[in-house]
Amino acid sequence: MKRILTLLLCAALTLSLVVPSLAAQSEQETAAAWLKENGILTGDQNGNLNLDSSLTRAELAVILTRLSDDTGDMGRNAAYYRTICPFTDVPEWAMPYAGYCAEKKLMAGYGNKQFGPNDPVTPAAACTVMLRYLDCPANQWSYATACDKATELGLLPVEAAAGPSITRGNIAILIYRALNGVNPGNGADTTVSGVGDGYLTNGKPITENNVLELLHQIEKDWPTGTVWGTHNTPGTHKNEIPSTVSGRIMRSYGESNVYGCGAYASMVSSLIFGDAANSGRKLDDISELRPGDIVFLVSPEGKVGHVAVALESPNQEGRFHRTDGNHGETVQWPDAESLRSYSLSGFSGYSPRHLEVWTRYPESVPYTGNSIEVWPIDSKK
Repeated sequence: MKRILTLLLCAALTLSLVVPSLAAQSEQETAAAWLKENGILTGDQNGNLNLDSSLTRAELAVILTRLSDDTGDMGRNAAYYRTICPFTDVPEWAMPYAGYCAEKKLMAGYGNKQFGPNDPVTPAAACTVMLRYLDCPANQWSYATACDKATELGLLPVEAAAGPSITRGNIAILIYRALNGVNPGNGADTTVSGVGDGYLTNGKPITENNVLELLHQIEKDWPTGTVWGTHNTPGTHKNEIPSTVSGRIMRSYGESNVYGCGAYASMVSSLIFGDAANSGRKLDDISELRPGDIVFLVSPEGKVGHVAVALESPNQEGRFHRTDGNHGETVQWPDAESLRSYSLSGFSGYSPRHLEVWTRYPESVPYTGNSIEVWPIDSKK
């Protein structure tokens, strides 16, 4: 584990030391353009982003919803989120967003069913929601120190923490840096060989064999029987690995990426594919799942029963081995006695639940089928 954590830290340090080559745009303009291109930040009726204007709490709810809703849940269920909005002072247009953020615990109100939709967002509030979004361990910061923590992590320029409110331009910088895992001096993102999209945490290109190499290392660091905690077992192992991408995937299903099976899968995914690189996508054809993919066991009503990480591609019978945490509050890997496998059509005890799979392999890396029946290792000796 120490070796993998060192690799992650080295990658982060490498990114932070890169000297950007783009100086034509300010960091606010670069960040805002990227957010606009990705549908996170939109302009007014004239298309102006108004980067010098303050941001309201209602506008922040919209941005956080767009950040978190990878599966399009908001678009399909806007009426539901409008109905559950717990605040009485939110205008109708903002109710679905405030309801979404309240249910996902991304934002809270002032009490007495008040949200303050037109209130300007303070730098502390902006940093608080982003640190929550990134699942920064709560014991490392508080609301009073949120700006200091965000500045320490390189997410917020020092000058942006001053004043009673944060501008749209500075919130763009905060989000841009958080999503791209960079701390450039003037805002330009730079691709570094062996770091970022298309590469694993050990600096190698993303291939099934290279993913398997990291999975073998993780099994050595977190073997079967390692205690894995829940909210009911404080002081036990939980996910303290930065998990921007995998955390976002977990939250899209309402799963924690701090405790429980979702947290273990989130940690393993981050240890393989990195924190913010290699954005996840839901597989249309789950028969093409590969080692390192995140597998959700979902009921017909959409409730997640369990989360695991695939260790191989499915065989002709549709079965594949997995690793998971929180099975009896411990980590589990397959061996000759305990095969721990899933079937593409479900498995005993969980019928009629189905599988949904998220992958972090880039679309440019084709499915090969070369990783079938490669686990458990000890049963093949």
